[in-house]
Amino acid sequence: MQYLLAEDEKSAGNYPPVIEKQRRPGPKLPVYSIPASQWSTVLHRVVEKKEPLLTVAAVYGVSHETIRRIMLHVQKQREQQEA
Repeated sequence: MQYLLAEDEKSAGNYPPVIEKQRRPGPKLPVYSIPASQWSTVLHRVVEKKEPLLTVAAVYGVSHETIRRIMLHVQKQREQQEA
């Protein structure tokens, strides 16, 4: 048994390490954010036109979480200005 284990260890050094690919690779050119100059348009579409976050996000090529974060950021800015 020890002989077989020793042979396994010797042969294991002859092969290159296994490189696993990502299970869910992202897009080739990811878009990380929407320029601040377009935030007012995003707000208008979501708040006044009542468009879903997913729809607006698809138009800009970002996730719905990005749109949600923009909404929260603008809301916090407005609260600070009122105070």
